[in-house]
Amino acid sequence: MELTNQITFKDVLMVTGLFLIVFIMGADSFIISPLLPAIGQDYHVNLSSAALAVTIYAVCYAIGSPFFGPLGDQFNKKRILTTGIGIFLIGSLLCAVATTLSQFYIFRAIAGIGAALTMPNIWATIGDHFHGHLLNTVMGITMSALSLSIAIGVPLGTGLAQLSNWHMAFWGSAGLTLIAYLILLVVIPNMTPFLNQQTNYLDAFRTLLTTHHATWALSINLVWMFGFYTLYTFLGTYIEQTFHDNTAQTGLVFITYGISNFIASFFGGIVTTKLGAMRSVIINGLLSIIFIFGMTFTANKIFLLITFLILLALAQGLGVTALTTYIVNIVPKNRSTIMSFNSSFLYLGLTLGSLIGGIVYPQWAFKGVGLCAIIGLLLAVLITKWLSFRNPHF
Repeated sequence: MELTNQITFKDVLMVTGLFLIVFIMGADSFIISPLLPAIGQDYHVNLSSAALAVTIYAVCYAIGSPFFGPLGDQFNKKRILTTGIGIFLIGSLLCAVATTLSQFYIFRAIAGIGAALTMPNIWATIGDHFHGHLLNTVMGITMSALSLSIAIGVPLGTGLAQLSNWHMAFWGSAGLTLIAYLILLVVIPNMTPFLNQQTNYLDAFRTLLTTHHATWALSINLVWMFGFYTLYTFLGTYIEQTFHDNTAQTGLVFITYGISNFIASFFGGIVTTKLGAMRSVIINGLLSIIFIFGMTFTANKIFLLITFLILLALAQGLGVTALTTYIVNIVPKNRSTIMSFNSSFLYLGLTLGSLIGGIVYPQWAFKGVGLCAIIGLLLAVLITKWLSFRNPHF
């Protein structure tokens, strides 16, 4: 398999294609969010029934990802990756022409399965193809696409829908996916597994479970995401209730967060190269705790709240990029498997954060979810610090 430490024109095209795919799949739920009322009206159902399409996509992604992960370790990653993109493309196209709500649910499930097959293999492909400082840089650039999807996913979906109707958002998503798909078909090299790669499907899971620091590293992602999403999920609600902003004004706050996070993620690889992955996780985890503390106890002042939110976005962008770079290198021969579990742990952290936050916020308001976020990120820093003693080369 090819390892690259010098950038070529094909590499630039490859990173461009991967960036587009990550952006589209990351933005998928954000794009659909403002379309739910129109979808519900079109299919003559309430908002909750329309919103189930978002849940179906997320569940298929979270559950399917670990089962598909070992395939990328057993077979040619290019084939697995392009197959996943192809399935996602078909799902998006079918969503654009769905005539009933049942069809729409099924087609959203197909798109979720395609994303589950694609996303872990994107990170694994980057880990296999690039190394050294170039790996850190490319990982940061590609991950920044997720931040960009947070910033412009909602306005993009709204804008596409206003051109015609909600179907246009899925036509637009499919069109961008097709462009990226064609680029990647041409520029991604064949990536066969290591010569000594085990062929048993279950061996990939056994290797992951018996690699002690791998499970601990995944737990960092779990508690980090739990902490972050406990706060982030209820931030919009708090802003609207406290400052009586309308939905559009609250959206601008999240766009500000997304753009700041995008900038940090884009340059996160450079910072990771300078500091080392684990040191960057520790530093940015501690900074996140400080900024969340500042947000929590100055939350009644909108200027200070937004200032701390921007600082938090920068720390999160740098920290998550470093954490992903660390995890992708833990078990090189099983990158697809570990990154598939990384994706599932992310969704599990998000789910737990939203669940616990839903219990804490009504009782203890914003200070309560802020404290939960601090506890989660502090656990992430402590586990990382412990692992850094065991794996100092990271």
